[in-house]
Amino acid sequence: MNDRLQPMSGGNMNSVVRDGDTVRRVGGPWTPTVHRYLRYLKRGGIDWAPEPIGFDGTHETLTFIDAFVPAYPLPSWVWTDAALEQGARMLRRLHDASIGFPLDKSVWQSATKVPVEIICHNDFSPHNLAFDGGAIVGAIDFDMCSPGPRIWDIAYFATRMIPLTGEPPVGAPTGADVPRRIALLLDAYGSDAGSVPLTVEAVVQVAIRRLYELADFSRVKAAELSKPELCDEADEYERDAAFLSRA
Repeated sequence: MNDRLQPMSGGNMNSVVRDGDTVRRVGGPWTPTVHRYLRYLKRGGIDWAPEPIGFDGTHETLTFIDAFVPAYPLPSWVWTDAALEQGARMLRRLHDASIGFPLDKSVWQSATKVPVEIICHNDFSPHNLAFDGGAIVGAIDFDMCSPGPRIWDIAYFATRMIPLTGEPPVGAPTGADVPRRIALLLDAYGSDAGSVPLTVEAVVQVAIRRLYELADFSRVKAAELSKPELCDEADEYERDAAFLSRA
């Protein structure tokens, strides 16, 4: 292997290799649409997302964001209110910058959701955010993006960043901090945005549906990629969804 090529850890559904200031990863029929979208974001002022360089029909090449992307278990500084608020503001900017993106002849890896308000990242969470000194400086892994409502992305960000889970990670906020942090997220994002009311209760309800869909998707990928460990993740998503349903 070329000495410049460095396999990158963290992903569980793709193979990513760094080559200097670029990354190379497996693409698909959706990749040309995602590249077109990334260029659209760049023109809209989003300078903290990867820039597409090329696609050979099998692998895509993107610019490398030189910062720290945390893996699980997440470091304690990810759980700060400041990180939560900054992430929410970045998600709002991302959503606003997607308005007007042409959907004709578009191909997406993730299903389109209704109502279509913006382009959802669909995996906007700590493991896809680049940090520098505790501040978020970029977002990665746009390959799952697709059209949908703002709250679909917000609810998933909440499941990971609040977090909304039956068994919170060590050091993560719990108890009364959970609804407080959801409200903080919505205040930072702007709860008056979108056609679907952005309330604490609505976020939790959409998070439940999002977790069940993620469980179904993980099981499909487990069979497709011959990765049975993804079924364990699917079970965890369903346990979290059931916990939120009872809360």
